[in-house]
Amino acid sequence: MTWSVEEARCYQLFAVGLRGSAHEPGAHGIRACFRDLGGIQLDPLPALGRNHDLVIQARVDETHPGDVLDLIHRERLGFEYWDKVLCAIAIEEFPWFSALMRSGGDRYGQRREARLEREHPGVIELVRRTVADHGPLSSRELKALGVGRAAHRAWKANTAANGALEALWNRGVLSVSHRNAYRRYFDLTDRVISEAHRTAPAASLEAFERHLLLRRVRMTGLLPARGDAEAWAFLRSARKDGLPGRLIASGDLSLVEVEGINTPFYAAADAREGLERARRVASPGLPRFIAPLDPLLWARTALLRLWDFEYTWEVYKPAAKRRYGYYVLPILWDGRFVGRFDGRYDRTSRTLSILSYHEEPHGLALSDPLIRAAFRRFLAYLDGERIALPDGGVWEAESLPRGIS
Repeated sequence: MTWSVEEARCYQLFAVGLRGSAHEPGAHGIRACFRDLGGIQLDPLPALGRNHDLVIQARVDETHPGDVLDLIHRERLGFEYWDKVLCAIAIEEFPWFSALMRSGGDRYGQRREARLEREHPGVIELVRRTVADHGPLSSRELKALGVGRAAHRAWKANTAANGALEALWNRGVLSVSHRNAYRRYFDLTDRVISEAHRTAPAASLEAFERHLLLRRVRMTGLLPARGDAEAWAFLRSARKDGLPGRLIASGDLSLVEVEGINTPFYAAADAREGLERARRVASPGLPRFIAPLDPLLWARTALLRLWDFEYTWEVYKPAAKRRYGYYVLPILWDGRFVGRFDGRYDRTSRTLSILSYHEEPHGLALSDPLIRAAFRRFLAYLDGERIALPDGGVWEAESLPRGIS
């Protein structure tokens, strides 16, 4: 298929749940939205809520920071594991991802496990037995029990016990039972994941790779055929060996050419029908603030080409090298990016500080009633009372327009 830029944008927004979705507010909407997305990328930074909170708030009204992951674990709606990176994944996907777990999980995790066994023989089995006897446990409880306290520097680990928890989780022996203040608590997978999902027919790694590619295309809406290696995490070998082409030949994927863009995109098999459905529905009335790791932004080079929007998450840059700010959220409205802002929230004073606001070309100014109404909606998500402006002014929540929901 050959689409215009406007058609491609319309379809992608529809595919990632930012156009045409009408989820109920609160917990009902979180459940439905999470199921529709299939997974959400996790990140620990809590500047305006965490990334997973922000992904959901862009699509569901009446949510608050902390609601999403708490509900996912409490109701076993999903599990934490590798997808593009660390994600909360819909529980229905567990039988597929167990193929990766059984094969040893992430290959870098396998290397870390081998090093841990060389340097601290027996610690992995010791931690497994301890969790079996006392779980669910975090690294804090293992330390209190005196288990695996030897120093061990590795990814997300500074003790042997931390490294063992990661190794056991990577192989699927342990699962994240819940989080407390974002601290992970691990238990035996047999006690976290239902028997129905654990005992479903096992997939081969080849079948899992095929499923993962189809899933990644659904999650991004349009997956660029070239470049954007991060969006292809865990699938780079599939791209090299021609799996996308075989899925196009079998009718399981579509190939979309976009006018004026050299790189084609992979889309779902029913993309043509999806575009027709997307045309019949309206965008949200209010601008939406998009999470820095929203699936719409996973392919940053394609984002620039298709949306004419350059976005770099600058949290890991030195302050002097940041262009827009520390924790910048893009603002989406009417099928285009209209601005971005850097913000910080203080829970004690219940104040959202807009540290900077940048209006995109043909975008919306901070003073625009639509943007002010969008900030009122966002302030409700934060459970805040006021907004401190870059020029020193203050907006009180009740003074802001409600706009169109």
